[in-house]
Amino acid sequence: MAQTVRDQVFISYSRKDKVWLDRLYDMLAPLLRAGQIKIWDDTHIVPGTRWYEEITDAISSAKVAVLLVSANFLASDFIAKHELTPILEAAKKEHVTILWIAVGHCLYQYTELKDYQAVNNPAKPLGSLSSSMRNKELTRICKEIIKHI
Repeated sequence: MAQTVRDQVFISYSRKDKVWLDRLYDMLAPLLRAGQIKIWDDTHIVPGTRWYEEITDAISSAKVAVLLVSANFLASDFIAKHELTPILEAAKKEHVTILWIAVGHCLYQYTELKDYQAVNNPAKPLGSLSSSMRNKELTRICKEIIKHI
């Protein structure tokens, strides 16, 4: 069995926080347009496909996992069981880089994420910043993502 090539970014987020996914895509648009980055998130699942297999295949192809962390993210049993657990295993066994972004205040300290350095300051999540500071921070975060792919 051939090993899957890990060459893309997997984004995990709560659907309640889709605005953060959209903002991240907006910031990464020049790289996406130029084909310099490959991103997968659940919006790529098309009707008629086996959605769970799509998710597991995407995780197994991820070089970088970007986690948009909020109380909504941490409250999701699906994320905890079917995305975060395999991502954490891949980080331990296959050197997948976990880049978690605090988008809202939450109790991340009581999860496995406490062992991973956040990309931004969890005390100042993106949702607490002014529009200008948020864009500045998103730009810096995207440069960090680029460094790891």
